Amino acid sequence: MKRNDYVCLSVLLLIFAVLAFFRLGNTYAPETSYTATSENRDIVLDFGEYTDIGSISVFLGNLNTRHLSISVFNEVTGSWEVINGDAAVESVFAWNKLDINYYVRYIGLVSTDDKAVFNEFVVQKTDGTIITPENASDYPELFDEQDMFPEVTTYMTGTMFDEVYHGRTAYEFIHKLPTYETTHPHFGKILISLGIRIFGMNPFGWRFMSVIFGILIIAVMYVFAKKLFNNTIIATASAALLTFDCMHYTLSRIATIDIFAAFFILLMYYFMYEYFQKDISYRRLKTSKKDKKIPRDVLLPLALSGITMAFGISTKWTGVYAGAGLGILFIWYTIDHFPARQVRQLFLFCCTFFIVIPLTVYTLSFIPVVGYTEYNGLIDKAIQGSISMFDYHHNLVAEHYYSSPFYEWPIIWMPLLDANDMVNATDVSAVSCMGNPAIWWAGIPCVFFLIFRWIIKRDKKAGFLCISYLAQYVPWMSIGRITFIYHYFPAILFVMLMMGYTMDFIINRFKWGKKAVIIYMITAIIVFFLFFPVVSGLPVYKEYGLRLRWLKDWILVL
Repeated sequence: MKRNDYVCLSVLLLIFAVLAFFRLGNTYAPETSYTATSENRDIVLDFGEYTDIGSISVFLGNLNTRHLSISVFNEVTGSWEVINGDAAVESVFAWNKLDINYYVRYIGLVSTDDKAVFNEFVVQKTDGTIITPENASDYPELFDEQDMFPEVTTYMTGTMFDEVYHGRTAYEFIHKLPTYETTHPHFGKILISLGIRIFGMNPFGWRFMSVIFGILIIAVMYVFAKKLFNNTIIATASAALLTFDCMHYTLSRIATIDIFAAFFILLMYYFMYEYFQKDISYRRLKTSKKDKKIPRDVLLPLALSGITMAFGISTKWTGVYAGAGLGILFIWYTIDHFPARQVRQLFLFCCTFFIVIPLTVYTLSFIPVVGYTEYNGLIDKAIQGSISMFDYHHNLVAEHYYSSPFYEWPIIWMPLLDANDMVNATDVSAVSCMGNPAIWWAGIPCVFFLIFRWIIKRDKKAGFLCISYLAQYVPWMSIGRITFIYHYFPAILFVMLMMGYTMDFIINRFKWGKKAVIIYMITAIIVFFLFFPVVSGLPVYKEYGLRLRWLKDWILVL
């Protein structure tokens, strides 16, 4: 890394940080809560006089899908009349609207669940005017944050997609509540909780750590590319591919665990490659072939690869796929370059850093988990939790409109719509999870080019990247459960490095290579900003989003 490298990297990080924090989410949300139980399940609102009540908006606490029986009081008959016996408020830490449309003085809401947590009620007349019940003081937690009610509800004001699981679980970790989401290891949700501890339980708070790791992964990509190609232009181009990829942008702005897992996966492969490079450098410098001791400079990156793998597996089980790829690369290089005695030493060394430490970190990630199963200590908690995770994924039978099998991912056949809200009669706020077509589609021939370079030309650098890519992609080919396009994200990181390899090849072989790379990169950046409104949630004319439907199954706005 030279001065120019730090300048180029700093520019990319600054650009992405500005884009990622732009309209990330509100820094406030209702936090005081009213808990309805069997003893206080009835809520009666008195408006003082008959009023046209249009709706009640409920900001739901950490318990999802709570049911209410809604009644109005008939002063003529002196009895309550049920107008909706099973009204449901579903999304946690988000505004849920219940239509009333009654001319009434008294409204009764009865929680029909054993327990429900409500952070705020906002009552509106049929014309949209907010009205506060005369007896609001009877329920102070429900009417103390009225100023936080938004004119329009979007991703800015509440949870979207799987934030209802991961953001919620991070909140439950902090407050030592029974844990709802137990289908993935917990380190990623621990990271999400750090942002909540700093900024509070609001959209900015639960998304903050995702942005931080979205920034950090660009730095890893740059350093990795510089290590691979020793070329500032190619390192900048490779990191820019990630900076201006639509999926990277979306995953860096949502409180899910995928950006954390991808960060650790890329980092563990970087350290494995560094292990190769340190050993090669050492072999060039050492004077005695009888040196029996493996130098610390060689062992350190190998240890760091195992440690980062530990955090990857403790975030998401896809880290296991990555670990298998690391194992193949390690065996391939080590057996070919070390004598048998040192191979045994290295394998013993790896037992500590690729087995003992990952198992320890994975087990420790279960510390915050509360009350989802019977257990007799931390180890039992980790074992039972892992069994529960396996059973869930193995037996999952579900359908989703935006699901996508593995063979559709490289061509972005089915993007995932994380959020979609009309902000007025013509404009929509949408957050779509999709790749940048100019990057993902151009990456397909690059993959085949590197496979050719590896198998036919025996290029070991191409082989390293091919194995890294296939380790993230091939395991999904045997998965029978429902899958989505974001499962391809760890693999696309290595496609970007393959694209860096290809650009390096073009620049070094053709006089027009550098100009072609610059033109391509400008095109990729333009395409990113073309899709920016529908991946960022920026309110945009709905017709614009519809015109971006380049493939027939693309639904980027509704």
